[in-house]
Amino acid sequence: MGTKSYTLEQRLAALLGVSALSQGDILELRHIIEGGSIVDWPRLYFTTAEQVAEFLRICEYDLDNRLHVERLTDIHRGAVEYMRAALGIDVPPMLAKPEQVQDIFLAASATGPLRSSACMILKVMHVIHHLEARELLYHLPVSERQLFSRVEKRVSATVADMQELGFPIDNYQASQKTKDSLITKLLSKRKDTAAQVFDRIRFRIITTQRKGILPVMFYLKRHLLPFPYVIPGESANTLAGEESLFQEAFGVELERARETKAAPNPFSHRDFRVISIVVDVPVRVDDLADVSHRWLLTKFGHVVFIPTEFQVFDKATYFLNESGPAAHEHYKSRQVREVIARLYPGPETERDEE
Repeated sequence: MGTKSYTLEQRLAALLGVSALSQGDILELRHIIEGGSIVDWPRLYFTTAEQVAEFLRICEYDLDNRLHVERLTDIHRGAVEYMRAALGIDVPPMLAKPEQVQDIFLAASATGPLRSSACMILKVMHVIHHLEARELLYHLPVSERQLFSRVEKRVSATVADMQELGFPIDNYQASQKTKDSLITKLLSKRKDTAAQVFDRIRFRIITTQRKGILPVMFYLKRHLLPFPYVIPGESANTLAGEESLFQEAFGVELERARETKAAPNPFSHRDFRVISIVVDVPVRVDDLADVSHRWLLTKFGHVVFIPTEFQVFDKATYFLNESGPAAHEHYKSRQVREVIARLYPGPETERDEE
């Protein structure tokens, strides 16, 4: 794709707040749909410090907040120390002690000898940030209800903004898995990672037409969901080829897309169509820590991550899903039959064990 940008028609440009899609915008959207790992990216696509600040804002970091900047500095310092001590990599001085954190992102986006080193630093920072956020979540006495409520409030506010702007959203649904549903899902999973459930909180956005799907996802990328926080291997696109989606939405012609990464759900019908992504949504918790737990914020920061599923359909596709063999009630029936079969293998198995 080179450095080509794609001019948008006036109404769509007004909705998205940009006059054209950049190469970075295209790649970030494809990354979200395909569910790859940010650790595999060879570069970023920021061009200004303001763009970096906007990105960090949706990551719940305000560069005007001294404590937030200090936290980012601590994560950066840990990444540099790891690269030197564990990997034996000599970090260039300009990146080891940058004037401001935005410089790392800009170096990772620019052509030149610093780009590879800057990308390495950011990838290690990404991992450290997630590890320490997990520690914070483990130690901080905060209920799931509080965290889920914050995610739902933030998502609902963003969708409300889109509706007010005039995005073609026909319906919006928020849901949480019940205890019975969680038990059924865990008993039906055969992988060693069965204890990990990514869709305990789920949001469905239904657009009036298929060409409205990618504009909605673009807005989410810019205002809610940091693209590096997509959980690798958990995205699925059974709705349409990415090439046709980009052509319909933006008039952009792309080369053939890579196949989506997520393993097929054995209980979903072959006719079920959806774009589904799972994102570690960042949630601020600094106001939830009492005095006795303030040390946790100093050590691990003020952000935790809540894995959250987003399903996006167009209205016609959603109707077909829910009115035929791909309907959710049939999905649940297949899942329940699998659980019963696993819990009670049957009399033949019992005879074999005698």
